Amino acid sequence: MELKLAIFPSKAKFLGLVLMILALPFGYLYFFGGKPEIFNIKVFAIITAYMETRYFVISQTNALDELAAMLFIIGITLVSFSKERVEKDHYELLRIKALVNALYITIIIWLLSFLFIYGVAIIIVSFLIFIIFLLLYNILFRYYLTKQRRRNISTNTANKELVDV
Repeated sequence: MELKLAIFPSKAKFLGLVLMILALPFGYLYFFGGKPEIFNIKVFAIITAYMETRYFVISQTNALDELAAMLFIIGITLVSFSKERVEKDHYELLRIKALVNALYITIIIWLLSFLFIYGVAIIIVSFLIFIIFLLLYNILFRYYLTKQRRRNISTNTANKELVDV
């Protein structure tokens, strides 16, 4: 059975990095920059809960945090699921291994969060858990790539020494 993951072309990785970098000033402005008025917009909300909970309304909001989150999530998704510049067939297996291990680690982190984090903070952690998963996946995939490249270099060096003898 041949497995082919549906991933983005390698050029999408650059776009993803650009989007992640663009997300940073929006996040900074929202949390530390005083929320400029230009980002106050009216939006359709299925549910909004500030002073009161309302359903299916047009609501006023500062869109900086939403812009930061959306740009970062789209960016990290493009980085995570884009081919390498030089893509090799066995990279799929490394991706699957990284995905599965990132999933297990993320589940452990989430369960530990429920044991040690309480109140509204657990909602924030639950929101961040997907980003944590994607970050872990990227770290593990890069680690597996580096580990395999080192193994290939040492194997090639050993083979070359045998040929030279």
